[in-house]
Amino acid sequence: MKNQEDILTDIGLGKRLNVVVARQLLALSEDAAEKSSKPLGHMTIRGTEGMAVQFAKCCRPIPGDPILGFINKGKGLVIHTHDCTTIGKFRHDPEKWLDVEWDPETKRLFKVALKITVANERGVLAKVAAAISESGSNIDNIAMEGDDGGVYSSMNFTVQVEDRIHLAALMRSLRKVPEVVRLSRIKGGNVEHVKY
Repeated sequence: MKNQEDILTDIGLGKRLNVVVARQLLALSEDAAEKSSKPLGHMTIRGTEGMAVQFAKCCRPIPGDPILGFINKGKGLVIHTHDCTTIGKFRHDPEKWLDVEWDPETKRLFKVALKITVANERGVLAKVAAAISESGSNIDNIAMEGDDGGVYSSMNFTVQVEDRIHLAALMRSLRKVPEVVRLSRIKGGNVEHVKY
């Protein structure tokens, strides 16, 4: 930034977080080496912070997931799950991360990727879509995998949920569909399998 006024303008417009700016200014001070090894406190994430906070597409965190915030130049604060594989190299650099937690009153929908293996039967897509709808979730995207005439097909859904509790209720609803053979949440390269 060219001057202090530009920084304050960005904070006011929601393009930058005041906590992140404070940490970056602290790093510029003479005794940054001492202070940067201590966490700057934690921040509560509501999901409505605007452009200054983004949710990582690699792990798609939702309320209830343990999370970390990583300071990314040009992107502000990027929220990842604790077990996200893309943050490994930044874990030991305290200037790059901020301790964050979910606000208990988060009021928005978050995208989650699900992989559902189903028996290839007529109407199975409609049954799965109905189970998702009945659980109060929206379908954001669907992709199908599988060979023509095969016994099983995989459906990749991106659905919108409020939090982990809502996701668990959705997954219980999907388990009741007789044609569903396997159900997993996809977080980047990681798959959380739900066993029957």
